[in-house]
Amino acid sequence: MSVTFCPAPPAGGPVELGASLECPAYPPTDRRYFADYDAAVAGLTDHDRYCTDPDCGEHAYRPFVVVHYSTDTDPSLNVSNRNAMLLLRALGLVAELGAADVHEPPPGGATAPPPDADTPLVGELTAEQMLGRVELALALAPADAGVPVQDRGVAGTVVDFGRQAGYLQDRLIVLREVALFARDQARDVIWH
Repeated sequence: MSVTFCPAPPAGGPVELGASLECPAYPPTDRRYFADYDAAVAGLTDHDRYCTDPDCGEHAYRPFVVVHYSTDTDPSLNVSNRNAMLLLRALGLVAELGAADVHEPPPGGATAPPPDADTPLVGELTAEQMLGRVELALALAPADAGVPVQDRGVAGTVVDFGRQAGYLQDRLIVLREVALFARDQARDVIWH
């Protein structure tokens, strides 16, 4: 599972710019660009005339349509859930567990949270608010020492690949670029 930080969609929604075909041939030889999705679907029928790869479409990998939107080149940051929590804590967007938050589990074991319960892994801030939080986190967060790789056991091998030193600061710098872009476009920053 992962979380993506990105600018919110534009007010009118993304604009469809056209479509193309994606096929397993490398390098791709069918480089046609179509006005819209329907035209690209029609182009799938004569794809064999433009693609010279003998394996294209013969096995599990068949060509498919890719629609291109005005938001395709927007900057974004995709991180694992664990690293998203690290970022959200640095940004002050995750309430830390305190003594008042600890409760005894109900008899019969703990129950799962309701499906509509709030999660910090989904949210939205204005670009200015996100930019301010990122700048503050960059100024206050100590240098990220990272987490070493852990390999536990042979029979039930569990490998935690850790986190490289400086990861938090690197991701905050990328998040700053996302917030600056969103501010220039008069859009919010969302994560999900």
